[in-house]
Amino acid sequence: MAVIGKILLLSNSPAATSGYGTQAALLLPRLAGLGHEVTVFAPFSGGTSVGEWQGFRVLPPVREVAGCDVLAQVYRREHADLLLTLCDPFRLLGCAPDLARMNVAHWFPVDCQPVSSCDVAVLRDGQGVPVAMSRFGEQMLANEGADPLYAPHSVDAGVFCPGDPEPSRAELPGVGPDTFVVGICGLNRENRKAFPEQLLAFSRFRARHPDSHLALHTSPYPYPGERGTSLPLLAGALGISDVVSYPDAYRYDLGLYSRADMAAWFRGLDVLSLCSYGEGFGLPLLEAQASGVPVVTTLASAMTELCGSGWLVGGSDHWQEGHGSWWVRPDPASIEAAYEAAWQAREDGKMPEMRARARTFALQYEVDHVFDHFWKPALDVIAERTR
Repeated sequence: MAVIGKILLLSNSPAATSGYGTQAALLLPRLAGLGHEVTVFAPFSGGTSVGEWQGFRVLPPVREVAGCDVLAQVYRREHADLLLTLCDPFRLLGCAPDLARMNVAHWFPVDCQPVSSCDVAVLRDGQGVPVAMSRFGEQMLANEGADPLYAPHSVDAGVFCPGDPEPSRAELPGVGPDTFVVGICGLNRENRKAFPEQLLAFSRFRARHPDSHLALHTSPYPYPGERGTSLPLLAGALGISDVVSYPDAYRYDLGLYSRADMAAWFRGLDVLSLCSYGEGFGLPLLEAQASGVPVVTTLASAMTELCGSGWLVGGSDHWQEGHGSWWVRPDPASIEAAYEAAWQAREDGKMPEMRARARTFALQYEVDHVFDHFWKPALDVIAERTR
């Protein structure tokens, strides 16, 4: 095993309990266990002073959202041997010339077909080693003539595991023992998460099944400057306000929901709905299934390979101007049909089998398995390519 030396990880803060923060938290101690010294540069997470997380230094941003204004200086001052980025490459477009003077590996999402031209430009001009986090992304990069490595997202299967659903369900208003609970977990920042399509599908489903509930783990309103959806307004227009719940706003906005809290929330669901326009990975799909919960997701991008137990829904091509590429808009009628199929599976007594299959599927992404089988070989190749 080649020891690269000092790694500068550009990512969300490992203290964050979702998305890239979760993956940084899982990766850091395992990199250190191989003898690497790792510092985190977390420009996406706010803050104004140097901090630490479980013994790892966490550097804050300065002015630019992705840290491009100081990235080269941070790399030099930290005496880094490798910059490992865990973000969308297009965010680094402004510092691609600086990247070309560093040893860089990009672990990043591909959620559209073909790869965004801006991502391609950063890989070409910055000359970094691409590491795909999905087989879909690996194929899209190969189609561009790249030679990507592959290391998927992973899950702590000891935290995200089956258990008693009742504590979580008891916190949902109006939910009884027979209530069918659909959950949606995602950031309310843009149309990519397809909240309107999923809420519309649920409203039609609930018209036939009044004892149903939609549990949302997201902000009810978009953050300032973000292009999200006013979910209370949408729920009101659809006539489902009384059966839609949200997380505690204070805990959600301050990131106070722990990974154990999220695992408990997943356990309380009958099915997780993640019908996005595109996903570079789709971590809630993995966390839900590790917790024994089947999923409903779009037949598109990385979502297709992460439906181990559940239902895939179709859609139509959707042009994404920012990427200069294509997403898939999920069809509300197909989502509704999937909810109906999930409800029928429960009625037919098939849910225990589906829950067991979900857990078995997710275990192939267990963090130590992924690190041993994918990250260790990838690090050897990165060391060779950046020598």
